[in-house]
Amino acid sequence: MTSLFTMDFNPPTELATTEFILFPTNDKYNQYDYVAVMRNIELLRIWSQSTWPEDEFSPKQNKEDLQKHIEDNRTHAAYGYMLFEPEFAKCYGSVYVNPLEVVKNNYELTNEQRNILDQYDARVDFWVIEDSSDLEKIITEELRDWFKNVWKINVLFSARVGLNKRVEIYNELGIECKMALKSKTSEMNLLLF
Repeated sequence: MTSLFTMDFNPPTELATTEFILFPTNDKYNQYDYVAVMRNIELLRIWSQSTWPEDEFSPKQNKEDLQKHIEDNRTHAAYGYMLFEPEFAKCYGSVYVNPLEVVKNNYELTNEQRNILDQYDARVDFWVIEDSSDLEKIITEELRDWFKNVWKINVLFSARVGLNKRVEIYNELGIECKMALKSKTSEMNLLLF
């Protein structure tokens, strides 16, 4: 298995296509990210399975969230990326590459599910603005290829109950659901594809 979450791993830093650009989280783009977050509150509450972002969520709080992802990137605890349109005029969402230990520690797992998780290097989670399912499908396809061909790792993609469009896209692309998990401590559920 690849040791992704160590200081000597150098994660790829960019994915540029004609449709979007992906780059490590950077708080200088806070205002664009904040606009995308606040325009997609309901989607993000399903995605986060929480009340985040709260109705009164501020640009300052958003910047603090971005800084946490920047720190994760710096320490290699996880890798966060921003999705933008190619001219950097609009934020399309975010992508996160997370260690599978978080899943192993926080979700109820059978031995069979643990064995399946052991076959993968990381969990990829992302959100995309609700403007277009075509855009989300394109991003999903590009991410799948990027992790396979550039990172050269096996990843599990996340979804949540209620993210119906995401599940449809995964099904359309032949990305099959490997497991549905329940949190050990809350009502959170996680689907892994």
